[in-house]
Amino acid sequence: MFSDCSVWSMLANNNGRIRLLEAHDPDSIEVVRQVCGKDGQIFHGVWMSGLTQSTYFGLPDTELISPLERSHSMTSLDNACTFPPKRPLCAAFDADSGGKPWEVPVLLSSLAAKGVSMVIIEDKRVAAPGSKVNSLSDMSGSQESANIHDFASVVQRFKAQSRNMLITARIESFTVRKPQSNEVDERISVQQTLEDALERAHAYCRAGADAIMIHSKSKNPSEVLSFMQRFRLKDPHTTLVVVPTVYAETTEEVLYNAGANVIIYANHLMRAKIRAIDELQSRPDASIQASVEADGVVAICLEARNYGCMLRTLQVRDLGVSAKKYAYAAQSCAQENMSAVARSLLDGRTAGAADARLITVEELLKINAQQVCAAEPFMIMPPLGLREDSIVEGWQPITQV
Repeated sequence: MFSDCSVWSMLANNNGRIRLLEAHDPDSIEVVRQVCGKDGQIFHGVWMSGLTQSTYFGLPDTELISPLERSHSMTSLDNACTFPPKRPLCAAFDADSGGKPWEVPVLLSSLAAKGVSMVIIEDKRVAAPGSKVNSLSDMSGSQESANIHDFASVVQRFKAQSRNMLITARIESFTVRKPQSNEVDERISVQQTLEDALERAHAYCRAGADAIMIHSKSKNPSEVLSFMQRFRLKDPHTTLVVVPTVYAETTEEVLYNAGANVIIYANHLMRAKIRAIDELQSRPDASIQASVEADGVVAICLEARNYGCMLRTLQVRDLGVSAKKYAYAAQSCAQENMSAVARSLLDGRTAGAADARLITVEELLKINAQQVCAAEPFMIMPPLGLREDSIVEGWQPITQV
């Protein structure tokens, strides 16, 4: 159904260079689909981010719920034939550390049904649900990379069930590195980390990875550029994915010329939405109380500034007149700012091109860290008697969250 708008086909039709923009709900997906730059440039698809999806659900980005549970609760791309026809989008899904083995075939089936054609799995060691540390957090160095052989097995597990899904190994060597205070020690540490990242990339490719994502939280792009240049000397063909959230002044052209194929703008529309409603809240005519009457959760969301979760909650509640007016105003402000941000990114061709319209990444991480909803409504239990390390071919849940 979605074969004509897969990541594979988008790459093939665009000289091996595409850009994706984060989306977390139907409105943000339509922003990605509809906005064009001044020279006609577009986003080729959406990035379904663990950070922004969990924010939208009111949960911290700690793998409190699994990738499978997120997939069952997320919006489909809706690339099916409509009139007038919609521009098709490809989609990449942030699968965190992959979830439990028994979930993999179900996860991939669920994602394929919703139009996803790329799954990105990160090689961090996550001991238990709720223990993941976000890669851009100040505390990311407290989490270790997974054992290289163990993670290669995860890649193999996904690849064995992948059908036409593009399986991508996300390398976190640079984000989990602990900076050294001594200048000489720091240079040695950076070089050792580069070698570790390259070793992992080649090992994951041998295990069956179709693509490699290299992540970094340095404002200097040298870590990512050095990795791509070295990787391309040995492997000129494997798809490379980059996420320039922090090295935000680096242009698309620099990244593509260094060997990147997919550039992901990873959290911009959620940051745009929150910034827009921040401004609405500061207006003299904006009534916070008008929204509070709708639901107790809304008051908690307002206090936490989690306006993504607030709007999601308001959309499913039976609202009074004043709350309806507030919800409409908030949604309109969010939509307008998200569209403006998407255009700025396309025109500026850097991740920092829309910063004037965004909250910072640090603010988003702080907002996300505050849990404002219960996790239980999103959770899916395994079939009775199934061990957590089992793999079940074709198992489907009786109900979906």
